[in-house]
Amino acid sequence: MTIYLLGPELSAAQIQSIEKKLKRVIPDLRKIGSIEDIAHELSDARQPKVVIIVASPSANSASIDNLIAVSSRYRDRVFCVLVSKEISASDYKRLVRSGVADWVSAEGPVQEILEIVSRQNSDAKEVVSQSKRPTVVTFLPSAGGVGNTTIALEVAMHTKLAKASRSWRVCYVDLDFQTSHVCDFLDLDPRLQIQEIFDQPERLDQQLFELFASHHSCGLDVFAAPRSQLDPCGVNVAALDRFLGMISEQYDFVVVDLPVPWFRWTIPVLENSDKVIVTGLNTIPGLRQMNCTLAAVANAKGPSSQLAVVINRTVHNLFSGIKRRAHVEGVLAGQKLFYIREDPDAINRLNTGTPAAQTKSGRGVKDFVALASFCATRKTKEDSKQ
Repeated sequence: MTIYLLGPELSAAQIQSIEKKLKRVIPDLRKIGSIEDIAHELSDARQPKVVIIVASPSANSASIDNLIAVSSRYRDRVFCVLVSKEISASDYKRLVRSGVADWVSAEGPVQEILEIVSRQNSDAKEVVSQSKRPTVVTFLPSAGGVGNTTIALEVAMHTKLAKASRSWRVCYVDLDFQTSHVCDFLDLDPRLQIQEIFDQPERLDQQLFELFASHHSCGLDVFAAPRSQLDPCGVNVAALDRFLGMISEQYDFVVVDLPVPWFRWTIPVLENSDKVIVTGLNTIPGLRQMNCTLAAVANAKGPSSQLAVVINRTVHNLFSGIKRRAHVEGVLAGQKLFYIREDPDAINRLNTGTPAAQTKSGRGVKDFVALASFCATRKTKEDSKQ
């Protein structure tokens, strides 16, 4: 399937900006000046179906009529995706009912365009796979103080520094808007000001997005907010969705660190994660808390082989291995389990801004490597077919 970009009402600078954004996920995108440029291709039934992304500053009734007319002329040969800032409800219904076109907000994530494209032809799956949708791994603490941030950070760092994934664009997203402390571990300034886009999510453009990122010397990007009294219950879901949508367009591997309390945006984050890692401690209350959290995740996300449990700060005996391991595996039967051993030296190094992934030393390094390997392994539908 061939995908073209058409923007007859836009200036050269505007269409160039849109083309640059789309080419990040559609590398083979071709720009045309008018439909006539590909009239021969549209008239040849032997050629693959064509998708035309039509960028327009506005969508009025006249332009909708023209788009439907052109698309209908080449029905079964072309599908148009109109991209504009807004559209009336009646015009949107006419567009969709035509069966030859659809609409996407110019303020929305590029992934929405890809989803429409993928529905038009099975060949479009090749385009979607080229976009390399990121692997999103969400770390969910079963209680406070279980080391969720430490574990998530080590996984992000190990992934970025590992030979196999060194070229990946990796980011860490801390959704604890009140007490985030990941930047303290990395000696970085937290720069995420999510409240700036609460009322107007459309304000989040590429320039503002880049200002929100804190860059670590190893190449890891961190999105974390300064400690504040911001009410997480009031977080605008649309603003958060736009923010996470932009992240998904620009990174290959995304680590999400969730706070202990659940908010109205917690479940959508879990539902859009490829893997959910529940963290906790090997104590009787800790195991019960993990069971409750696992049940909540299963209820929200549904049973999934992409769910795993991390038991943090485990104590190891010289000969018998992990203490109380049989009890853990009895309570959490059937779960994918990872054990991170207690390592006071690693905590001391982390307090000085040096995660274990950088020093490659300490008792728990092998544990983190195994967990990071599991998290970085892609198991999507597309991968399973290859």
